[in-house]
Amino acid sequence: MRDNTVVDRVRRQRKLRVAEGWQEVKVWVPTEADAEDVRKLAAERRAKAEALDGLSKEVSKVSHKTEMRIAKAIAEHGSAAYNSPSGAVLDLMTQLSNEDNLASFSHAFIILARAKPTNAAFVANAVPAKISNFLIKHRGINANTLLKWTETNPGWVDDLKDAVRDPVSFEQVVETMAEAIKRGHAAH
Repeated sequence: MRDNTVVDRVRRQRKLRVAEGWQEVKVWVPTEADAEDVRKLAAERRAKAEALDGLSKEVSKVSHKTEMRIAKAIAEHGSAAYNSPSGAVLDLMTQLSNEDNLASFSHAFIILARAKPTNAAFVANAVPAKISNFLIKHRGINANTLLKWTETNPGWVDDLKDAVRDPVSFEQVVETMAEAIKRGHAAH
C-alpha cells in the first residue's frame, strides 16, 4: 500500500500501532531539554518492545529456543540481506511451518505484530501462501486440489489472516482446511 502524503503515512502507521495495542502519548513540556528526555524515553520503550520486553505472556508460550529465533528475526528487521524489511521474520515463519509447528508460527506473528506493528499487515498477507505450501508439504494436499478448493472458498485467506493471532484457533483453522480440501468440500 502506497501512501499519497506524509499525513496518510502517519495516519496509517498510527492505526496499525493502535491495532497492536500501542499507546500514543502527547505531552507538552516547558523546555527543549524536557522534550529531549521524553524523546529518549519513547525511543527506549520502542527498543524494549522490539527486544520482546513486555511480551512475557506470548513469549512464555514458546520454547526458549523459539523465543531466541523470534528475537533474532525481529532484530534483523530491515536487514539488507532480505528483499523486504520483514524478510527475517518471513523466513522464520517458513522454517516453523516446515517444522510443522503452527503454534510457534502463530506466536511468531503475534510477537512480531507487537514489536513491529507497522509491518504486521504485510506479514499477515504472506500467511496464506505459507500455509498453502505447508498444506502441500505436510498434509499431502495436491496443489491442483488446493487451487480448486481456494476458488470455491473465497474466505479462506481472511480466515487464515484472522486466525493467525490466536495459536489454538490458527491450528484448528489450518487442520479444518486440510480436512475439507481432502474431502473436496467447503470447510464452513
